[in-house]
Amino acid sequence: MMPPLLTRLAENAARHPDKAAFVIANSSGGWQTVTYRQLWERSQHLARGLASYPIRPGSRAALMIAPSVDFFALVFALLQRGIVLVLVDPAIGLRNVTLCLAAAAPEIYLGSPLTHALQLLFGWGKASLGLKLSLADIQRAARNAPADFPLPAIGPDAEMAVIFTSGSTGLPKGAVYTLANFAAQAAMLEATLHLAGDEIDLPAFPVFALIDCLLGVTAVVPDIRFPRPARTDPWRMIAAIQSQRVDTLFASPVVLARLARYGAEKRERLPSLRRILTAGAPAPVPVLAQFRQMLNAQAELWGVYGSTETLPVALVNGQEILSETRFLSEQGAGICIGRPVEGAEVRIVQITDEPIPAWDEALRLPAGEIGEIVVKGAAVTEEYVGKAAYTRLAKIQDADGQVIHRMGDVGYFDGQGRLWYCGRKSHRVVLSDGTTLFTEPIEGLFNAHPLVYRSALVGVERVGQMEPVLWVELEPSAKATDKSRLQAELLQLAANNPATQSIQTILFHPDFPTDVRHNSKIIREKLARLAQRKLT
Repeated sequence: MMPPLLTRLAENAARHPDKAAFVIANSSGGWQTVTYRQLWERSQHLARGLASYPIRPGSRAALMIAPSVDFFALVFALLQRGIVLVLVDPAIGLRNVTLCLAAAAPEIYLGSPLTHALQLLFGWGKASLGLKLSLADIQRAARNAPADFPLPAIGPDAEMAVIFTSGSTGLPKGAVYTLANFAAQAAMLEATLHLAGDEIDLPAFPVFALIDCLLGVTAVVPDIRFPRPARTDPWRMIAAIQSQRVDTLFASPVVLARLARYGAEKRERLPSLRRILTAGAPAPVPVLAQFRQMLNAQAELWGVYGSTETLPVALVNGQEILSETRFLSEQGAGICIGRPVEGAEVRIVQITDEPIPAWDEALRLPAGEIGEIVVKGAAVTEEYVGKAAYTRLAKIQDADGQVIHRMGDVGYFDGQGRLWYCGRKSHRVVLSDGTTLFTEPIEGLFNAHPLVYRSALVGVERVGQMEPVLWVELEPSAKATDKSRLQAELLQLAANNPATQSIQTILFHPDFPTDVRHNSKIIREKLARLAQRKLT
C-alpha cells in the first residue's frame, strides 16, 4: 500500500500530467521544465532500481545530493520503498556532518562523486554504513529491474526522515519525522497559507519544494546556492521571479534584504508576487518596509514562526508589523510573531533549564508574562535521533499521551491573543542581582536608532559579576559614521530606560555571525566569547 503522501503525488500526475512540477534553471541560463508525469515516472524508475537492492523498509539513507530534479525524484522513490531520509545541510561544516551521521547511523549512503570522496575522507557514517550508492548505480539497476515490484506496507507512524537543525545554538540535532508529522505539516501549510494548485512558488528552502509537489504547485528552482542565503545573487532571483511569473516566494530574511537593497538600487519591481513568506528568524522592519516597495498593493507579506522540529506554529501579517507592532517593539515589547495557526496549540510555561517529564497545568503562565513557548500538534516531532538527553530537555509528555515540544524560545501572549517573541531561552542574561534581560525586548529599543542595522545583547562575567554588553552592527550606509559619538548616543539611550540602565558597554561588529541555514539568526554565543576576550 502506497503512503498517502505518495498517493497525492500520483494523483497530481494523473490529474494534470503535463503541468510543470518543477521549472529549474540550467547552467547555460535557460530553464528545464519537468512535468508531474515526468516526475512521477522518474521516481517510479528509481524506485524500481532501489527495489533490486536488499534494503529493508525503515533503513536510513544519508542523501548527499544537491537539489535537482533527480534529488526530488529520488526522495519520492525512497519514500515509496519505506527508506528513511537523513538530510544534513553540508553548510553546517564537515566536522558537524560527521557528528550528525554518527548520530543518525544510516545504513545507506546516497551521494554524488564529490560527496562519496568526502565520505571516505572524513569517515562519514563508517560505523553504520553497509551500502554506498550513486544515482547512476540506481539508474543502472532500474534498467535491468522488472517493471512491477512489491510495495512494502508502511504505516503513518513509520519514520519518514531525520532532518537536522542548523545548530545555531549548539550542535545540530536530528528531528525524527514520521509520515504523519510530514503530512500534518503539509496540510497545515496548505490550509494556513491557502495554497492552491495554480500557484507558481519559488521556495528558497528546498524541503518546501517537496510540499509543493504534494499540493500540485509548480516549484521554480533558480540558479542560486541554497546553502548560503547571504550569498544569494539578487539579480538571478529577481530574474527568476519576473521571467517565470512567480506568485509565491518563501525565503529567509537575509534573502529578502538582498532583494530589497538590489531592487531599490535598480528600481526593480516584482508585480507577479501575490504572497511572500519569510521564516528562519523575524525579518527586520526596515527590510519589510523596503521589500514592500517592490510589490503591488495587493501582495501580502507574512512571517512564519516555527522550527525544524515543528512548522508552522504562528503567522503574522507584515502589514500589521509595519502599521502597529513595530512601534511596540521599539518600546521594548519584543517581536510580534502573530497568532498560532490552526493545528498548533501554543502555551507559555515557566522558564527552567531542567527537563519537564510530564505536563502540569501549574506550569502555564497567564497572558503578559514571559515564559518558554511550547507547542502541541500533529506536526510536532517527538524525538531527536541518537540524542536521548536532548529529547528529555525538549519534550513534555501530555496527559493524553501526545508530546509537547519546548521551542527553546521565550515569549508571551498579549491581550489580543498575539504571540510575542523575546529571544532564545539560552540567550537570556541573568544579572548578579537576579534581574533577567531578554534579548529581543532590549535590542528593539536600540534597533530603533536610524544608524543601527541590528544589535545583540550578551552577558560577560567580570570580577565575578555578570554584566550585560550590547553589540551593534551598523546600517551599510553608516559604516563610516563617528562610532564614539554613536556609542555615546546609545549609552544615553540605555540610561534613559529603566530596563536598560544596567547596559554600560557598547561594542561594534562589522558583520554579525549567523546560522548557516538561514544566515539570519545571530549566533550570540560567538559574540559573547568575543566580548569576554575583549573586556577581560
